[in-house]
Amino acid sequence: MSYVTVSTWAYDETLDEAALVESAQEKISQIKAMGASGGYLVRVSPNEGMIVMIYPDEGIWNRVRDTVLHMRAETRPEVGGTPTGAMNGPAVVSV
Repeated sequence: MSYVTVSTWAYDETLDEAALVESAQEKISQIKAMGASGGYLVRVSPNEGMIVMIYPDEGIWNRVRDTVLHMRAETRPEVGGTPTGAMNGPAVVSV
């Protein structure tokens, strides 16, 4: 069964919207190249967003976790926002 990670982000007035989109495309592509099935940047509000990544299974997530955590920690607020939380778990239903 697929494994899903969600990281939540806060954006402030220093955020460059074009840089956010470019950075998300680059990082999601990198994570996908490491084994993820896909990913999404979801804009929740003008000041909040989340990155949702789908992995084929938990084993793939375990293999790339340290790299992804490093990518999150190294994200500059004006390019990708400030991380506010993260969660992950197995997908229970897939349609």
